[in-house]
Amino acid sequence: MDYDLLNLWQDASSDNSLLHNSPYSKLTYQNQLSVSSPEYHAYSKATSHGAPRNNNLQAGEVITKIEDIFESLLDCIINEKKSLILHIKSRGNNGRQTVDAAGAIRNTGNVETKEITFPGKTQKEAWKFDIYYRDPDLFIKQAIVDRYIDDLAFTLNIPRDALNIVATAKGLLSGSLHIHKHDGQIIDCSSENEGILVPNTKDISHLSFPTCNWILVIEKEATFRTLSTTHHARTSRAGPGLLITAKGYPDIATRALLHLLSTTPRCPPIYVLTDYDPHGISILSTYAHGSASLAHQNDGLAVPDLRWLGVKLESAIGAQNRENEDGGEVPGILALTKRDRRLGRSMLMRHPAMGEDGEAEWRREVQCMLFLNLKAEIQVLGGGERLGRWVEGGIGGWTGEDGRW
Repeated sequence: MDYDLLNLWQDASSDNSLLHNSPYSKLTYQNQLSVSSPEYHAYSKATSHGAPRNNNLQAGEVITKIEDIFESLLDCIINEKKSLILHIKSRGNNGRQTVDAAGAIRNTGNVETKEITFPGKTQKEAWKFDIYYRDPDLFIKQAIVDRYIDDLAFTLNIPRDALNIVATAKGLLSGSLHIHKHDGQIIDCSSENEGILVPNTKDISHLSFPTCNWILVIEKEATFRTLSTTHHARTSRAGPGLLITAKGYPDIATRALLHLLSTTPRCPPIYVLTDYDPHGISILSTYAHGSASLAHQNDGLAVPDLRWLGVKLESAIGAQNRENEDGGEVPGILALTKRDRRLGRSMLMRHPAMGEDGEAEWRREVQCMLFLNLKAEIQVLGGGERLGRWVEGGIGGWTGEDGRW
């Protein structure tokens, strides 16, 4: 290693930029924004409202942070250290989260930082990272890849999409919404009964509601299709609306779109329909306050003002009463599993939104589930027209005395 040459290079790079002659140098120098800075939040807020995104700004920010990492490694080489050290931030799961004033979950504990050394301090460490970077095909589980991607984004203090890594969308939309894209395309979400695939919010210029009185987010795809195939978004007595599903636990693309909807002018009330079990409450919380694992991104994902439509204990008990009166079995009333009970207890003890000053109704419903050892799936509400009438009644119960929103 020619250390004299490295020292000469370091002296010439007085602007502290590895790529000081790159086309991004001026950009990165002027726009070194961190995710925690007010400037970054202003930028995120502007883009969440559908303003055109400055992709050069985002790219420049990422390049700046990568340059910082390379410079720290270069310091190790110049100072003739025996190993190269890379500091990786881990999102972890230390249970120390809280809900901030904006309704988003935040990490309050110290961020866990890991030191990765090359060569590795132990045989296990050297093998693990060498295999990952040399042959990613050996990693069977997508979750492993996701974890490293999210930790890398967290280390760079940027959202994941700044790395141009976007998960395949799985959510569906059907109803009264027009999506205007940067390329001039306009997507009419009422044109397909089967639903429109949720687009990437980076491609959206702005959103518009032709006539939309409500938005209903549904946990299950089957329930979404029941309502969409009966044209509920057009024929509901509550007026035209919009149906959304993420087919279970919400993906980032669906959460980002819902957040964008919530910040769009004249956005109607947003309701959520889930199973009556701890997983349903967890899905509801993810939409409302974000997730603990992506607490650094919750500003652009959380929708704290949404309303929980059901299923609640009252509906589950009503289904049981129908079963007794009709003498038939109502599907969807079940006992909690051990996994359900573990999740319910964990939420009551650790979830930041379940505290005494948090979501009192959610806490009460989880306590009732555990006490009665009972859960209910959405199908207890009925199917077809019965489900549609129940949804109309639930949404109508949120209207004012004059019947308007």
